[in-house]
Amino acid sequence: MTFSNGPLARADTDAAPILLVDDEIAILDGLRRQLRKKFTVHTANSGAEALELLQSQPVVVVVSDMRMPQMDGATFLSRVRSLYPDVVRILLTGQADTQSAITAVNEGQIYRFLTKPCPPEVLMEEIGSAVEINRLVTAEKELLGTTLRRTVEALTATLSLAQPAAFGRAVRVTRTVTELAEALAVEEPWDLEVTAMLSHLGGVTLPPNVLAKLDAGRPLTEDEAEMADRIPLISHDLVATIPRLEGVAEAIGWQRARYDGEGSAPGVPRGDDLPLAARILRLAADFDAGMSQRPSVQDTISSLRADEGAYDPRVLQALVDFHDVTDAQGPPRDVDVDDLAPGLVVFDDVFTSDGVLLISRGTEVTDPLIRRLENYAQQKRVARRIRVHG
Repeated sequence: MTFSNGPLARADTDAAPILLVDDEIAILDGLRRQLRKKFTVHTANSGAEALELLQSQPVVVVVSDMRMPQMDGATFLSRVRSLYPDVVRILLTGQADTQSAITAVNEGQIYRFLTKPCPPEVLMEEIGSAVEINRLVTAEKELLGTTLRRTVEALTATLSLAQPAAFGRAVRVTRTVTELAEALAVEEPWDLEVTAMLSHLGGVTLPPNVLAKLDAGRPLTEDEAEMADRIPLISHDLVATIPRLEGVAEAIGWQRARYDGEGSAPGVPRGDDLPLAARILRLAADFDAGMSQRPSVQDTISSLRADEGAYDPRVLQALVDFHDVTDAQGPPRDVDVDDLAPGLVVFDDVFTSDGVLLISRGTEVTDPLIRRLENYAQQKRVARRIRVHG
């Protein structure tokens, strides 16, 4: 079977929407005439007008003059970078502005700077290259948002079937990671959430009795502790084989590293050199382990704060702040299986009448889960009253 190159095939730059910004109308008219046969050309006479246009028009490349009143080109393109990071930015400068343009490039604000007068064929080629850069960035995000997401969903679904306890813990830890990402204003938390979900894949190697003890926060024997300690390495090795997830695998492998570096092996980063995903994951996992013993949230947080060297202070403070001001789940309550609704969260582990874990606490109620509980309840293999919150 032959597959096409899909989203990574080279795109035609014809009709790609671009934006030209200059306060001299004659220059804009000239540039439009040169470029309109190749691109869909939008124009603006100032940075403010261009920013307003960008709110309603999809654009992949912006070309701006450096010298403009009120807002110069470097400042304008910096604003574009903040608001529309995928838009590729090109700066047109005169000879006197060269140093300013170099500064803008070094600060990462623009893709290219071109000196005026710029030959039409050079400008055409550079814009075409910028369009291709935008296409690659967009294709990468599409890959992460579709193919890799489906891969992650398949792996975690397998985990949920093979080891419900490990899956339940992964769900709870991921929920905390998501909350921390929001509190820290992380712009794209997807890789953090993926790191959290996949970090528990190694749990499939643990015997069910060891997983149950780990999930309940009960002490492990020396041999059992060694099994549990191998989970990050096993999870790392499984994820490292997936293209584009190398960074996720690295963070998974370092998830037990302390922020202060104490006890870390040679070559393991510390402090802010440790990936943010690894820093957040360690705190979220330790928070869940503390809560597994059913103390109060504040007791768990107090225990974490007593060993602050283990955690990024900024991440730990985000956890403190979140739980100081939020109790969104509300107190738990018992509901009949017939009264369960999607979106509720299981508060306690649900076991069958013969002691097999059916649903791990922290699992969100879905329609398939309700149907499964109804089937077990009809056979009198599970209690009809389920404790939930939310």
